[in-house]
Amino acid sequence: MLGRFGMDAGSLLGVEIAPDSVRIVQLQRRKGRCQVAAWAHEPYEPYSGADWASDPARLVAALRRACRRSGSRQRRVAVALPANQVICKVCQLPTGLSEADIEAQLLADADRLFPFPLDDLALDFQLLGASEAQADCQEVMVAACRQRALEPVEALLDAAGLQAEAMEVDSIALQRMLPQGALAGSALLRIEAQGATLHCWRQGMPAQRREVHLGQALGQWPALLGDDSQLECVLVAGSSPIEQAWLDNLSAEVKLPCRPLPSIAGLEPGGGEMLLACALALGGMQP
Repeated sequence: MLGRFGMDAGSLLGVEIAPDSVRIVQLQRRKGRCQVAAWAHEPYEPYSGADWASDPARLVAALRRACRRSGSRQRRVAVALPANQVICKVCQLPTGLSEADIEAQLLADADRLFPFPLDDLALDFQLLGASEAQADCQEVMVAACRQRALEPVEALLDAAGLQAEAMEVDSIALQRMLPQGALAGSALLRIEAQGATLHCWRQGMPAQRREVHLGQALGQWPALLGDDSQLECVLVAGSSPIEQAWLDNLSAEVKLPCRPLPSIAGLEPGGGEMLLACALALGGMQP
């Protein structure tokens, strides 16, 4: 499946490497609104018993086909790492610090915050706003992983003729696709042919990502959702249409309203399987 709409594209290429396919989306801004400029969904034979890093040629070929079929000329991309492969923490830092001062402070505290050496540290942060817990402080979300975890992804993209411009955490990127005002009280259940993932966001806490077996016993759902006192609903996105009867059964299991994730006008290429690629492209829009 593929599509192309318009020629004056403006975003980075949002790229998701799924277990069975490559999904890419590029956006552009027209009349103050974002819309799809190019996209492609390129399936490939899933790997059996081994990670793609052990045999990247199949994936490199799929990336090249996806870029060619989309018609996009953009080669600078945004990709995502699963949230369970990245350590995310919320830190309290004095207000008024510059970004350079914040980075210096986080690096100075890295030995305490993260369980790997500074020379293997890849770190990024996002300002969340004033702290409610400490006066004259701001909350800063910090994400870190080993640099060596990024290198195979960068090498894969390079072999496909692409350049990694941005690497994000999938749960953080997916926040962009939530309805306005829904972040603090929602969880997102993303259903695909290869499995499902549950993303939860709570005020003052890092995003959480968990693999879900949809046939699991009722008693396991509370453990997946954790302390659900902040959650008001579960939004559901799937690679195929979701029946209301199934949503009703899920609502009874999780004891929360469950409803389809509303689509964003103009950002609807190929169905729900393109959700993360869209979110990455949206984060990579040029000013």
